[in-house]
Amino acid sequence: MMIIETPRSRTIALIDFLLTALAWLGFLYLCASGIQSIVDDRTQALAVPLASRLLPEAHTLLAYAIVIACIGLLLFAWADYNARRYGGLDRRRPLRDVASESLAASFDISQTQLNTLHASQSVRIHHTNEGRISLLDYANTRQTAGNNVFLLSR
Repeated sequence: MMIIETPRSRTIALIDFLLTALAWLGFLYLCASGIQSIVDDRTQALAVPLASRLLPEAHTLLAYAIVIACIGLLLFAWADYNARRYGGLDRRRPLRDVASESLAASFDISQTQLNTLHASQSVRIHHTNEGRISLLDYANTRQTAGNNVFLLSR
């Protein structure tokens, strides 16, 4: 299991420790008060033995434990599946450089238009209803997609 730790100041670490300790103390207090309220049930203390009073709560706790175990098994199975399927892959590699010819072909524009797009600082790209590029609108010129004719904007 890998835990990522980031550098932090002593003040932040102390606050984190104190909040964690406070949360654990609250949890233990709630558990202890719940058990004490079960044991100290004054109305049934003499008539009913302690084991029969704890039995309904034990069934509930057993059901919780079974659900937790099933969820844990599912998580372990999912982690094992991911380790087997993606264990040999390095997903942190940088992407390959795309050749300008294949980039221009994927957008269905010419190499000249792609070079102009790279060189321009501001471009408005108009699309058809099918998603193809219909018009490249630069700062003071327009170029229609599919050919190399520049149209001056009015």
